Amino acid sequence: MESITINDVHGFTILVTELVEKVGKKFIRLNNAAAKNVVDLQVGGREIKLEADTMLEKELIKGLTHTGIAILSEETGYIRGKSLPELLWVIDPLDGSYNFSRSLGPSMISVALWDANEPILGVLFNLVTKEMIFGGPRIGAHVGKKPVTVSDRTDRGQATLVTGFPSRFPISDAKAVASFAEVLTSFGKVRMIGSACASLALVATGSADVYAEHNIMFWDVAAGLAIVNGAGGTFQLEGVNLPEGIHSEPCTVVASNNKFDVSVTMFDKMRGLA
Repeated sequence: MESITINDVHGFTILVTELVEKVGKKFIRLNNAAAKNVVDLQVGGREIKLEADTMLEKELIKGLTHTGIAILSEETGYIRGKSLPELLWVIDPLDGSYNFSRSLGPSMISVALWDANEPILGVLFNLVTKEMIFGGPRIGAHVGKKPVTVSDRTDRGQATLVTGFPSRFPISDAKAVASFAEVLTSFGKVRMIGSACASLALVATGSADVYAEHNIMFWDVAAGLAIVNGAGGTFQLEGVNLPEGIHSEPCTVVASNNKFDVSVTMFDKMRGLA
């Protein structure tokens, strides 16, 4: 992470928080009913794409292109940059699309900056609460102007796990589901809220203690992982090699308050490694 200074990090933080808040509030203000129109069904119909995804992505890419840094966005894919080749913007214009389409739960605009395989900055804007959540390992973590930290729970049996069934999870495979159930029952409580980055925000703010998902996409978690780091937590990420390596295939992620032992090995049986 030597390619940029702390002043650079602060500058990028100001740039992205202002951009994401502006795009998010404009989107809410327009209240465009067409935004909820389904334009595509993917992964056997288990993943929906809305007009909102494209509307938000267009504004975010426009606001970041002038930095010259490469961009990876869920809808458009990889856009080669012109400078700072180790850096990568990662955009999920609408994490929690199904939640948004049904007014069912949190949906977030998510933008991250990574330096090779290390997070620098994550910025989230909650389209339901209008909250801004941002952070990174060199700037801490914040909800609005309020600093936040991970929880201090040390007992896995008393911990809350936030997780989900990603679109690419083999839900029709009884053995995979049974293996996943073993993971779930090792924690005190389990919550599924339909948004990976919102789940990571719960870990960063101390409302939950662990986030874990298998077969999740990198853009779903890139910003949230940076914020968990900034809040004092830690994470393991398998299946991603940046900046131009593997980032379009599902990955395995575990993030926690770093107070007890959890790792991606909890998914070994499901992945056929045990």
